[in-house]
Amino acid sequence: MAVYKRTYKTYDGPLTPAWSRFGVVARYSFSTLFKSRIFTIFTMLCFVPVFFAIAWMYVIHSPLVQQMLGVRMGSALQINNQWFSQLLWAQAWMGFMLATAATPGMVSRDFANHALQLYLCRPLSRLEYLVGKISVIAVLLSAVTWIPGLLLFALQAQLESHGWAWDHLYLIGSIVLSGWLWIAVISLLMLALSVWVKWRIAATGLILGVFFLMPGFAEAFNAILRTKWGRVFNLPYVLNLIWEQIYRVDPRFGHINYINRLPMWSAWATVLTVCLISAWLLNQKLKAREVERG
Repeated sequence: MAVYKRTYKTYDGPLTPAWSRFGVVARYSFSTLFKSRIFTIFTMLCFVPVFFAIAWMYVIHSPLVQQMLGVRMGSALQINNQWFSQLLWAQAWMGFMLATAATPGMVSRDFANHALQLYLCRPLSRLEYLVGKISVIAVLLSAVTWIPGLLLFALQAQLESHGWAWDHLYLIGSIVLSGWLWIAVISLLMLALSVWVKWRIAATGLILGVFFLMPGFAEAFNAILRTKWGRVFNLPYVLNLIWEQIYRVDPRFGHINYINRLPMWSAWATVLTVCLISAWLLNQKLKAREVERG
């Protein structure tokens, strides 16, 4: 073909549907994450508590295995709402470490290499870009929190029978609600901090500071002013309060300072405030071009 016939032609191939374009961002983010062997190995380690839980269920419901091990499982070791609450709380923290390893680098690369402009100059909105990134975190956290929780519930219902599933049917909603609450808070907060800082190491340190250093400052605030309201800055504490309410756990269980616990409305208000502030930060900083006035 002659050179003069090689004119520009618009692309006339199949287009990605508008509703699923965020999946392109998610797909490439996933492929980048799992290129790291360390991240892949840690993802697999997040399922170790689930396998221990399955083994625990089997031992409890197998008198033969108990006899072989020389142990007797009493009624104090029943699998109930408290057991599911503690197991999935541990899984939530495993998911937190997984998201901490994934989120800062997933966002900082786009800002450091000015790739955000390339994303948004295509038929992809800021919201679709954000949903694509959030979906990555949501899939990772779902895989280690509420999805294994539902599988464990089904296994326990099968092994226990005698109406156990009907008596604990509310746990299905508790598992799903607690998992998505954790996903919403973690994904919005981590993305907001990562977008605001734009540096992977600093963003990771800031995320760890919010979850591990802020509780210490909150308790110091309480001790100095002799109040309990400093705990509104303790995000793990308020999430744990909500977690107990969702799973219908006795609030006196595991709380030495039960009298000075925060009211439930303040815990929900804190979580809602964190989500709204995170959304505002994302709206302010997630832009293709930043104008500097000097």
